Amino acid sequence: MGETILELKRAKKAFPGVTALDGVDFRVERNEILGLVGENGAGKSTLMKILIGLQTVDEGEYFLRGERAALDGPSAAIRKGIGMVFQEGCMIPNLSVMDNLFLGNEDSFGRGPLMPVKAMAQAARGELEAVGLGRLNPKSTVGDISSAEKQMLEIARLLWLSRLYGVDNPILILDEPTTVLQESEVERLFSILGALKARASIVFISHRLEEVVQLSDRIVVLKDGRLMADLGRGQADVKAIERLMVGHELAVEHYRESMQTDCGSEVVLCVKELRLGGRFEDFSMDLHRGEIVSLVGLMGSGKEEVCRCLGGSEVPDSGSIAVHGKPARFASPKNAIDAGIGIVPIDRRNDGLATSLDVMSNINLLILDRMRSGPFLKPALEKASARRWVEECLIKTPSLQTSCSTLSGGNQQKVVIAKWLAAEAAILVLDHPTRGIDVGAKDEIYRRIRALAAAGLSIIIMCDTLEEDIGLSNRMIVMKDGRIVREIPCPKDAKPAPVAVIGYIV
Repeated sequence: MGETILELKRAKKAFPGVTALDGVDFRVERNEILGLVGENGAGKSTLMKILIGLQTVDEGEYFLRGERAALDGPSAAIRKGIGMVFQEGCMIPNLSVMDNLFLGNEDSFGRGPLMPVKAMAQAARGELEAVGLGRLNPKSTVGDISSAEKQMLEIARLLWLSRLYGVDNPILILDEPTTVLQESEVERLFSILGALKARASIVFISHRLEEVVQLSDRIVVLKDGRLMADLGRGQADVKAIERLMVGHELAVEHYRESMQTDCGSEVVLCVKELRLGGRFEDFSMDLHRGEIVSLVGLMGSGKEEVCRCLGGSEVPDSGSIAVHGKPARFASPKNAIDAGIGIVPIDRRNDGLATSLDVMSNINLLILDRMRSGPFLKPALEKASARRWVEECLIKTPSLQTSCSTLSGGNQQKVVIAKWLAAEAAILVLDHPTRGIDVGAKDEIYRRIRALAAAGLSIIIMCDTLEEDIGLSNRMIVMKDGRIVREIPCPKDAKPAPVAVIGYIV
């Protein structure tokens, strides 16, 4: 064991209806990368909020560099050298790189009526170089840089603030940092984190267990608010960690292939020669009742824009769409909803949910007209509908009145799906439905996707990995440079190998 610089002892934290932490012991050592894993709802988020001062423990002790700590917010945590890069990011997109880097601390470059732009730009170049962003222009607008660059910019800011406050060996907490990165960007991030370990401690939170095992010096596993294991490098593999997280062996069939059903002959969605200038050309497909079709391709292939056109958030330049044989024009998301097409977006918190509303309100959001008696809603109908779909979709929530903002990522995703099922959507477009979700919740969502297809729902899906695309779909449509280059059947007993597909993608 190395030198412990942060420690929680017997930490307990409870909220109405749920115990988030139940006597957890947790430590961070100097110059280590600590992997933190657990199902959604295991207590990871609560633990991190305590570490950065957003919440306090009900019971237990918090020690920082050997002294008892009492943080009254994230600003106090940063002054103590503890900072967090959130999954959603905290950069201001319309400001420059250097403005974000030094935001709120411009006076450290000198006081006066004018912003010390030259001094800030010079300092920014040094900070960016230290995290592998030496080629980035400090005056670039943050909204124009890549997701990987934004993450490294947040890390650079935390490192600079630590030096500003005279902190040796800061603690950087990274929440799902690889979720939006390409494989090459992940490799670069890991290389930079390996170098940063010489002057910082890093808490790495991820549902991608292969990455956690690859990167971490030590791995902490939480389940139901309890510490299940504290494992040194080489002490556990992915399967062992899954057992600790979930409490049982996961299915050998990772994508529930045996539950895959053959689709019917009925065409529910017919797309012909759809075109969006500069994005994709001549996109045509038939989607059958009960079929799962995966759109596959690299970023820029056009698959995302196709789905946005099917959801009404983009309007194609030409081509036709027919739903159940009837011509349709989707000039807005409402048109798509009225046609029976539901979108489960990649950003469920901002685009799929009204997080300020409760579970019941979110599930019933699209069917309020069915629950009216004159100008008033009928609470009994609202509750009956919400209760049905909470049970049907296995949503874990203390009550129907629980705010969606407090649910785990997996349960938030289930609420989004429940909303469309309540609205009786016939076609679902699933945009990376398992992104940021733990292995147990993924398994439940795979089961749900299979059950929906078996019941006759038609699904278009874009997945996080090629293996997931192959495993879940009846058929794959491969796109490259805005055009369809291949259609590949994926029957349950003869799935293509990923290597056979990659050649068409690249």
